[in-house]
Amino acid sequence: MTPANDIAPRLSVVIPTFNNVAVLAKCLESWQTYASAEPIEIVVIEDGCRDETPQYLAKAAATPWGVRHVRWIHETNVHELRATNRGLQESRAPIVMTWHDDMFVRVPWLVRELLDTFDRYPAIGLLCLSRGLTCAPYDEPIATWDDVIDWRRLQSTIGPGPLNWFALFEVDAVIRPWAVRRACLDRVGLLDEAFVPTGWDEADLAFRIREAGWKVAVHGYERVGAFKHLGSTTFTKYSLNLERDLDNGRLFYGRWDEAIRRGSARARRTWRRPMTAGAWMHTLRMIGSYAVPSRRQAMLDGEW
Repeated sequence: MTPANDIAPRLSVVIPTFNNVAVLAKCLESWQTYASAEPIEIVVIEDGCRDETPQYLAKAAATPWGVRHVRWIHETNVHELRATNRGLQESRAPIVMTWHDDMFVRVPWLVRELLDTFDRYPAIGLLCLSRGLTCAPYDEPIATWDDVIDWRRLQSTIGPGPLNWFALFEVDAVIRPWAVRRACLDRVGLLDEAFVPTGWDEADLAFRIREAGWKVAVHGYERVGAFKHLGSTTFTKYSLNLERDLDNGRLFYGRWDEAIRRGSARARRTWRRPMTAGAWMHTLRMIGSYAVPSRRQAMLDGEW
């Protein structure tokens, strides 16, 4: 493990990784390219990698940028949830973000906007950067994996358009990546290891944060081009396991069905994005690109 550096980070980025060194290198390079001057620390949890990841991380953390911004911690096959929890425990900033090793930052304003959001809106405890989830009461039993994700029970959303380009929307739960206040974790605890190795753990955390009095919000930063997610490369040992996901889904709904019923009809808040001039220009360009069908499909396919 690399020693702690002497910066005072405002954002900790937690990245679990397993046998994905080439992609991880691109991930860290993107943070260096677009956030080298920002008050961040990157905490990489190397989870028993058998490739060149330890050697790469040792070299990366020894560079001038790495000394200021990168720490890495060795674990041994603890899986994504526990690896993420280790990173949350080790992080030092008041805002902590979960990140996959196959996600690449694409703009210089992302960190600043995230920090400004938490500064401006103290009601927001957790902010999702991709798609949020809204839950609805649905009395049919959960017998199969399809029942867990039935649209009548669970919807994914970035909020209603066209305002969703410029606003944050309240949701019930989230999927990675997301940023959370340290104060929330201190109050409600980390990801519940009852959901090990992964799946529905972050939805459970979001509900605990909401129950403690904070709001959970989403903005489609991936859609707006602030970062790119390759998908299907992170934690290859965690291939989709429908039986496990079904069990975790049942655990989640068993805990929170009554809260879903109580809260489903509530009015959900919106907040304006605290956008810099650069974010405004970038967002307007992306809106224009989405108006061209061929470019829109290319972006959805990850080719643009």
